[in-house]
Amino acid sequence: MRPTTIAVLKTFFKKGSRRWRPAQLLAEAEGLIDEAILDLELQELAKSGWVQKDEKNRYRLSIQGRTFQGEVFTRYEDAYVSLAPFGIGVRLGDFRKLKVLPGELVEVEITGIYPEELVGRIVRRLQPSSKTFIGRVEEGRNRRLYVVPVQPPLAIDFQLPKGTPADLIGKKVAVRFLSWGLKYPTAEIIRVLGEPQQHQTEIHAIMLEYDLPEAFPPEVVTEAANLPATIPPSEIENRHDFRDVLTFTIDPEDAKDFDDAISFRELPGGLYEVGIHIADVSYYVKPGTAIDEEAYKRGTSVYLVDRTIPMLPERLSADLCSLRPHEDRLTFSVVCQLDAQAQVKSVWMGKTIIHSQRRFTYEEAQSQIERGSGPLSEALRTLNSLAKKLHEKRMREGGIRFETEEIRFRLNESMEPIALFVKERKDAHKLIEELMLLANRQVAFFLSQKKVPTLYRVHDVPNMTKLKALKVFLEGFGYDVDISSSRALTRSLNALVEAIAGKPEAHIIQTVAIRTMPKALYTPTNIGHYGLGFTHYTHFTSPIRRYPDLVVHRILGAVLSGEPSPYPEAALLEPIARHTSEREKVAEQAERASVRYKQLEFLTRFKDQVLEGIIVGIESWGLYVELIETRAEGLVSVRSLPSDVYERDAYGHALKGRYTHVRYRLGDKVAVRVTRIDFDRRQVDLELARLPGEKPREKLPRRQRRT
Repeated sequence: MRPTTIAVLKTFFKKGSRRWRPAQLLAEAEGLIDEAILDLELQELAKSGWVQKDEKNRYRLSIQGRTFQGEVFTRYEDAYVSLAPFGIGVRLGDFRKLKVLPGELVEVEITGIYPEELVGRIVRRLQPSSKTFIGRVEEGRNRRLYVVPVQPPLAIDFQLPKGTPADLIGKKVAVRFLSWGLKYPTAEIIRVLGEPQQHQTEIHAIMLEYDLPEAFPPEVVTEAANLPATIPPSEIENRHDFRDVLTFTIDPEDAKDFDDAISFRELPGGLYEVGIHIADVSYYVKPGTAIDEEAYKRGTSVYLVDRTIPMLPERLSADLCSLRPHEDRLTFSVVCQLDAQAQVKSVWMGKTIIHSQRRFTYEEAQSQIERGSGPLSEALRTLNSLAKKLHEKRMREGGIRFETEEIRFRLNESMEPIALFVKERKDAHKLIEELMLLANRQVAFFLSQKKVPTLYRVHDVPNMTKLKALKVFLEGFGYDVDISSSRALTRSLNALVEAIAGKPEAHIIQTVAIRTMPKALYTPTNIGHYGLGFTHYTHFTSPIRRYPDLVVHRILGAVLSGEPSPYPEAALLEPIARHTSEREKVAEQAERASVRYKQLEFLTRFKDQVLEGIIVGIESWGLYVELIETRAEGLVSVRSLPSDVYERDAYGHALKGRYTHVRYRLGDKVAVRVTRIDFDRRQVDLELARLPGEKPREKLPRRQRRT
């Protein structure tokens, strides 16, 4: 289903059974979709039975009685099934009464349509839950042992079989559902993780929570070990030879694999040849092999705070496909000729062989760019100049200047965090980023011109409801954003990024703005990439760690050699797009969970200290505060505030005390203390504190008495 189709249907879901005229749907979109596209989408939706058109040219949802399959998830006591691909949950009722658990596959019939909610019933149970639940073993009143699930949180305990050893009480374990008893579900322990709040215990809990593999299957390891270490001369003859061209890599200091390299040389007429060389994983990993099937299953590499869970075995990722210096390596390249203004004059794509002369860390490359001295400083400075021009051109064409923060930890031998820092992105990082964007863009455009089905990396225009919420959020900080059209939104977001640069609230504003944007995903249907401002974009530059890149390599290789594509129809790419988009989402969640755990562990050293934070969210139940020192977020409950009746204003900008006239505003700096850290649920409770000499909170002026 096309992203524009999904966007139109989401508008219908907002108002339940309301009837819409096309003009009303256009107004709801507020310029983010045009009339011609809307007309096409409505015709398709009516034909497929999603909507009905009446005699007055009005449309309404027509899904009551429709059935679909999906996995159960829970929210508090209620069970839901997600209506893919809309992200809308169909409410089924109390999961305990229905005797269903998260992960169970069911067939559901939609029985009710309400604003922002669908209601359904289970018509068929297809497969019991095989999900892994993480919890602590506790002893019940009846002396039976139970597991209290904490990841994911579940409002019911699992009963363990009789004979479960009592010495497991207090341990963190992983369990799997067996069956439903009269009152509780029963489960078996599949792994004892260890004592809570120990590094290995918690990291393995995260890996099990997100179903991340710990090792490669034996057949994959064997297959990888049997791959030839030498490159046949016949293969070299069929490739463009770049071994005599200046080539180098720039990667993080702790990188274990190098999947991209840059070549550079000056040409007559003031032109520069810039080669973006990507490890040719497709040469080694063929469709249908054990390595390929495992890579597809994993979908992506996952980067936790203390380890990498790679998509490919080490034999490939750190050896044969790693573009290590002073070794011949097979690559797939995009070679561009650019003028001094970074205008692309010509592009060549093809299979190559390279020999990297130097491995730079980002810090080493940055030093040569800044100092202007070093063996390759001239080439680096020229590339940096071209990259900056590419960036500015991208901004003029509609790209958004978002800068995301990446939190890193310094761990000691016991894997305890002894320092937390935010990774700084300098010119060397941006140089590589712009060249990778250039290659991805050129490949997407080329395949589009050839009208060959491929995987695109797309980013839809933002949802208007979320944009309005962002506008309200920004007003709390004294900023504004123009949401009248997608172009106006881009301009005003870029102006916002410049306005907040260097200010305390910059990080949280950018974080909220990024969350407002739709999630980029993979699809064979090209709608462009709104955030980058590109009409054509794909992922080509990281086949070691992303399966979609490997798919694109195979497609491009077939087209360039005049052979049939291994994916001749878009229908063959759709399940790959869905699966890899989902695996990317899981990887991001696991990575955030591991960072969050280390943030909380680092935060324990600041207990009872007064910490500085910024109010980043206001709800009727309290203030969400992000701590400046650790970037961890915690809740100051209204129950811990000075005794009063607190009221949240209509826009969520402030929490006001009715009698004390104290006001807490979005973006305010506050002093807080940590009162509780819940490692199981990864939550922090805070209370307000007063720094020595700090003035009391601002009071609202009392109303004057009438005379």
